[in-house]
Amino acid sequence: MDETTEKRGIRRRILTLRNVMPREAVERASAEIVTSLKAMDEILRASVFMVYLSFGSEVLTDDLIRWGWEEGKRIVVPFCPPEGREMTACRIDGFDELEIGRYGIRAPAADRLRPVPGGEIDAIVVPAVAFDRRGYRVGYGGGYYDRFLPAAPKAAKIGAAFACQIIEEIPVGPYDVKMDSLVTEEGILSIGNERRQPA
Repeated sequence: MDETTEKRGIRRRILTLRNVMPREAVERASAEIVTSLKAMDEILRASVFMVYLSFGSEVLTDDLIRWGWEEGKRIVVPFCPPEGREMTACRIDGFDELEIGRYGIRAPAADRLRPVPGGEIDAIVVPAVAFDRRGYRVGYGGGYYDRFLPAAPKAAKIGAAFACQIIEEIPVGPYDVKMDSLVTEEGILSIGNERRQPA
């Protein structure tokens, strides 16, 4: 089986698992994940912090974004223009700056974008359909993060997912970018180190 076919199978299987999680379970596990994220040194030290805008059954991130603003961090979120497959990081200072964008996902309003260079970003919370314990991910198939992450070389790359999204091994392609750590409701997994529970 080739890499693309295998990833498609993983995507279908894990999305099915995630999409049947009751909303209360999503909210409870998301709160635990956000608590762990807020305690991470890489995020506490970050002055420019990129967070995805949660959609559907993903780990909910709005509370993490609110906390970032309260802490005085510059919050940047993904913007994917309708044309092409490039992602831009754009600063937002309030949820009122968002609109419903491509694929029905919230995004900064296209008429008032404030792009931030990838080189300024200190930490990135990355979504995925699945992660493995080596830090590799299966996204939604567009390749946006795989193209974007190399342009943010100093950023700590932190995967956020529910425990049911962690699998043993994902096939790796030449452009796949490895996470530095993964956070689930069960704790923090530092890649290459033993699992450690949040303090």
